[in-house]
Amino acid sequence: MVNKQLDIQFGEADGRPLKLDALAPTHVDGPFPTVLWLHGGGWQSGNKRNAIDGYLLDYLVSSGYLIVSAEYRLSSEATYPAQIHDVKAAIRWLRAESRVLDVDVDRIVVAGFSAGAHLTALAATPESVPALEGNCGSAGVPSNVCAAIAWAAPTDFLRNPAVEDTALNALIGEGDVSGEEKLLGGPVRENPDLAQLANPCAFASPDGPPVLVIHGTHDEVVPVSQADLLVDACEAAKTSVSYLRIRHGNHGGWRTGTPYPSDPGPREIEDWIVRFLDRCCRNKGDLGIMGRHTIAAPIPA
Repeated sequence: MVNKQLDIQFGEADGRPLKLDALAPTHVDGPFPTVLWLHGGGWQSGNKRNAIDGYLLDYLVSSGYLIVSAEYRLSSEATYPAQIHDVKAAIRWLRAESRVLDVDVDRIVVAGFSAGAHLTALAATPESVPALEGNCGSAGVPSNVCAAIAWAAPTDFLRNPAVEDTALNALIGEGDVSGEEKLLGGPVRENPDLAQLANPCAFASPDGPPVLVIHGTHDEVVPVSQADLLVDACEAAKTSVSYLRIRHGNHGGWRTGTPYPSDPGPREIEDWIVRFLDRCCRNKGDLGIMGRHTIAAPIPA
């Protein structure tokens, strides 16, 4: 059984309420290790409900984790860094109002897919970067997390060939301007300083939390080189990192050429995520999950 709570306000931006949904396990007692999930959609589509109804999050709840899916302003509402400000506000709210959902404040993880994974990697940045914090709610409360999971994340826009070919926009039926350009409010190469502020590789730090990076080697939307850059930066900075490469995997982790599925996700990937969470939140399992690993992409039944 799952205890579902919807549309809880965690902050406000320019008069617009920011809300989250929560799925809590009922088979274990709190305070709960908590996963804040950030939806994908190229920063220009999607919403918190897309994630909360997904199989992966149900699986995590069954493993004893409280799942929180938070919305963030899309690029049609505000340009970057508004999105990471919203995410940071959600983390601060979970800590400041921990009693509302019975959150274990020392075991808050941020995770996401695609555009949400990009924001996830940024949210793992230590609080020493004021430009990423914003003031959308719960001022003065720490926004640190104990771990981060970035699945199919764009990272360095200035080194991403997909920025020019708009494959992401074709996938989701949006115009001919890349999601990155819409996010920054102009061409990426004309906004190098803002692009760098949106680059999680630039903020890798030995003080950062452990990071799980998941990416398909045949991702046509976000090149796997984006994951390579993030992992290289983490390793260079002595950040603890687990890199799961999905051989022949597409943007969802399935084998290239198969229909893009939404439910259920590849079980091998889900099991890896739970192993990583258990290692970071419960000190369970072996250290073998860290480092670089490759598995074959599954084929949907």
